[in-house]
Amino acid sequence: MTIEWAAENTAGVRKAVARAQQVARSYDMSLDTITEQTIDLVLPPDRPEPAHVGRA
Repeated sequence: MTIEWAAENTAGVRKAVARAQQVARSYDMSLDTITEQTIDLVLPPDRPEPAHVGRA
């Protein structure tokens, strides 16, 4: 995520975020706090709220 963010590749950021969330769901686990904070950092502010795994 951070590599794509540094490269200003929004599509790559979204793809990396989606993959991390998909892996977490497939193993029925939550993303750790640092990963969620990274997602919040790298996604553009005009985005809809991310679908964080494990949040109600």
